[in-house]
Amino acid sequence: MINLSSLSGKRIRGRSVGVGYEMSKFALTALTHSVRCSGWEYGIRATAVCPGWVNTQMVKDISRNIIEPEQMTQPEDVAALISTLLKLPNTASISELYVNCILESSY
Repeated sequence: MINLSSLSGKRIRGRSVGVGYEMSKFALTALTHSVRCSGWEYGIRATAVCPGWVNTQMVKDISRNIIEPEQMTQPEDVAALISTLLKLPNTASISELYVNCILESSY
């Protein structure tokens, strides 16, 4: 199982679109860990993919004066990472994957 979460759910201090978004991503990551633990003996693996800035329509207004779109992680790069995760054997399970396009000061 792959859940597309966000670095916003991992940051110590809020710097995102708002507390509701950050809380939902934190909760999604927690759910991923719960599924991973409860499903492990049945061969169920779960990963929370946590990207930062991804060049999507959602971030166009938010990202002004923070980072240019061409400097952001591109959606096709996130898709390639998820494809790689899905191809891994159960002996190489990854619980969380952080995807950074800039140096983050804190998580």
